[in-house]
Amino acid sequence: MTGSGRPRPAARLREAVFGPSYADVTAQIVIVVVAWAWFAINLRGPVGPAVLGWVPNLCSAVLAGAALWTVGADTRVNRAAARFWRYMGAGTLLVGFGSVVRGVHSIGGSDGRIGAVDGAVYLLAVLLEGWALLRLPLGLDSRPRRVTFLLDAGTVVAAGGLFLWQFWLRPSLEQDSGNRTVFLTGLVTLVVALLALFAIVKVALTGSSTVDRGALRWFGLAIVVGALASAPEALLPAGAPSPSQAAVPLSCLFAVFAARLQRRGGPAADTAVVPRRRRAFSVLPYAAVAAGNVLLLFVMTSDDPQERLGVAVGVVILAVMVVARQMLTFQENARLVARLDAGMVELGDRERRFRSLVQNASDLITVTDADGVLTYVSPGATRLLGRPAEQWPGRPAADMLYVDDVGEVLAAYERVIREPDTPVVFQARLAHVDGSSRWTEITMANLLHDPGVAGIVCNSRDITDARDFQQRLSHQASHDALTDLANRNLFGERVSEALAAGPPERLRVLLIDLNEFKTVNDTLGHAAGDALLVAAADRLRGAVRRGDIVARLGGDEFAILLEHADDAAAQAVITRIAAAFDEPVDIDGHRLRLAASIGVALGTVAATPQELLRRADVAMYAAKADRDGPRIRHVAYAAPLDVPVRARATLERDLRTGIDEEQFSVMYQPIVALDGPDLGDGGVPAMVEALVRWEHPERGTVPPADFIPVAESTGLIVPLGRWILERTCRQAVRWHATYGAAAPRLSVNVSARQLQEPDFAADVERVLTATGLAPHRLTVEITETATLHPSCVQSVHALRALGVRISLDDFGTGHSSLSTLQSCPVDELKLDRAFTGTCTAPDGRTVAAAVIQMARALRLATVAEGIETEAQARRLRELGYPHGQGYHFAKPQPAERIGELLAAGEALAEAR
Repeated sequence: MTGSGRPRPAARLREAVFGPSYADVTAQIVIVVVAWAWFAINLRGPVGPAVLGWVPNLCSAVLAGAALWTVGADTRVNRAAARFWRYMGAGTLLVGFGSVVRGVHSIGGSDGRIGAVDGAVYLLAVLLEGWALLRLPLGLDSRPRRVTFLLDAGTVVAAGGLFLWQFWLRPSLEQDSGNRTVFLTGLVTLVVALLALFAIVKVALTGSSTVDRGALRWFGLAIVVGALASAPEALLPAGAPSPSQAAVPLSCLFAVFAARLQRRGGPAADTAVVPRRRRAFSVLPYAAVAAGNVLLLFVMTSDDPQERLGVAVGVVILAVMVVARQMLTFQENARLVARLDAGMVELGDRERRFRSLVQNASDLITVTDADGVLTYVSPGATRLLGRPAEQWPGRPAADMLYVDDVGEVLAAYERVIREPDTPVVFQARLAHVDGSSRWTEITMANLLHDPGVAGIVCNSRDITDARDFQQRLSHQASHDALTDLANRNLFGERVSEALAAGPPERLRVLLIDLNEFKTVNDTLGHAAGDALLVAAADRLRGAVRRGDIVARLGGDEFAILLEHADDAAAQAVITRIAAAFDEPVDIDGHRLRLAASIGVALGTVAATPQELLRRADVAMYAAKADRDGPRIRHVAYAAPLDVPVRARATLERDLRTGIDEEQFSVMYQPIVALDGPDLGDGGVPAMVEALVRWEHPERGTVPPADFIPVAESTGLIVPLGRWILERTCRQAVRWHATYGAAAPRLSVNVSARQLQEPDFAADVERVLTATGLAPHRLTVEITETATLHPSCVQSVHALRALGVRISLDDFGTGHSSLSTLQSCPVDELKLDRAFTGTCTAPDGRTVAAAVIQMARALRLATVAEGIETEAQARRLRELGYPHGQGYHFAKPQPAERIGELLAAGEALAEAR
């Protein structure tokens, strides 16, 4: 395009000649008329220069060749067709060049017949077009079919060649015997004619999947006209115009028609060649054989034996080709029959297999017509519906459905009718004859258009068990396995929904903790504890209103969500809980009465489920702290209750920091021999008990009673105890290295939380190995409550296996002292300070006396702790206690002071 928007001159010319207009066709028609008029005038005698008769050939060939080449250059034509039309365009241009050569010869006074040069040019054109025809895809998908096509085409071409030889080429050669020009002209004409015949046969037998069939027919006609134009040339008298002068323009006109048809309706560019599955039956080969036989009968009356021999040989060749063709056909038919037999056998096997699968399938397969009436029901109906399959056809499909699901199934049915290409999958219940229902997953497909089915196909798979299992899993995921109450997750969801529904001020959350549950669990066992939790859950269910949510949050903690409840309603629920808990629970012969602490939290606009539970938890701990209150104590949340909670959180944070920064120290309280000299008189401690102290950088010394419970509840006692053990063992090794046998043995307190660690004994062994302390020089003090946990007892046994001594601290204050001595390996008993204070009673009947007698019977060492006076020390010595501990002898001392005592005792011993 130029800048003005007008097409370039060359583009305008190309559009005018080869574009949507018919300028090229009009020009070709004019050329044909001129050529035919010139030919007709010159038949009567030469008129004007002979070269003028070849000008129309040149013009028409150039115009047609350009048209064909333009088709080959069109991007809308696929590559195979483009290559074909380019070859054809080049061949047509060569025909025009041959016409120029013949015109030049005519100037020199030639007779106008084909010469050597123009004959060679025509032959090259024929070969080029023949090559293009040969390269056209046959559209045949197997080798036998391609061979069959070649035999058919060869039969037709051979028959055509036989007729051309008999009626045209042989008479011409006999008339002009020895004339090389006539021979060359006849040879070229024969080759062109046979090539044209091959093109016609190829189009008739296979067509083309790349070139437009109409275009190929027109171009085949153009080849036939061009080929036959030279046939009578040798028979015309000298000086007569060549028939090619009239035939070539007409042939080029047909070529232009072919080009136009190809550009209008040919395959799109680069589309894949789609082979035809089978070649259509054609009578051409059989017509060719019949024509050959007729020709043979015709020449039988000839007197020339060579003529009869030539035709006979041609007919024999045709017969051979037909026989070969039939043999291939028989072989292919045999293969097809064998394949058909195998296919029928396989089809029968598949049909039997499909029938067996359908007959034995557990799924229910039904077919209904457009009105919803059953036309087929598989045997699965017996298992799924309880009624034989043969009783269902002719009945409405709705009779199979559970009444509540009819609407959903009808909606799916209407949808599959509206959208026939989209299967519908849904779940619905089917009605069993016994009145129950079965959940099924139904896949519904519209096959009304399929004559073999002509209905709506439904495949119903029984998912009742899977659905029940899924519901059980969902229930287990949202409910407590022991009590079947809602768990923490479900309770949080329900609180969120209640807060969203509003008003939040009408919402109450009760957090309930069972008092002394740990004691029941430790003394009577976990089975009794579980039974107590189940009983508590049942009584909580009976105490709440319809619609209230009761949940077990974990351990012995329960929660209740009260919606649309004010303070009076919450108090009424708490009163019913107290009444329900007042009735004793019988567990393994033990009648236990439930006690609980209840925290109440009021919903607010800004509250979240987590915040409500936190507030209820704060209130519950406040109720639990009131140990002198009733068995069922409750406290409503108020902001001041957060103060001790924050204090505990701050203490826990500081405790973690103190452990990381080693803000702790160890004090040692001597344990002395009651029948030996006092520490002030040169006595030395037989043992020392390690006691931890926390030197807080801001609070100063924090008493163990303040931080040890926090350390145990948070698990921080584990790293703290590990640090104490390693620190004290190293100190004991230093004492032993300095004072030898006079060095005291080490006693370290261990909590139940530490003993529950699975690798606690391994940690002790590691510390002993790292420090070099002999195991028998270490005593681990445990409480009697700790021995009630099976995991703690396992750790105690592991410690005894290492050689570590076990001391039972605070003996006599536990719940089952005698059973503890039977189940737990103990080396030493420590009399609790509560019994030490009563050992000087006037009647002499004291626990201290009973404990020492029992210890002697069991061969256990004893230590009396908490000795505050000389009278207590003297009385315990009289009862037979070998060792004592208390402020009467010494307060907890730093390691340096213990070293001074050991040094003083050593010096006094040397002085004696």
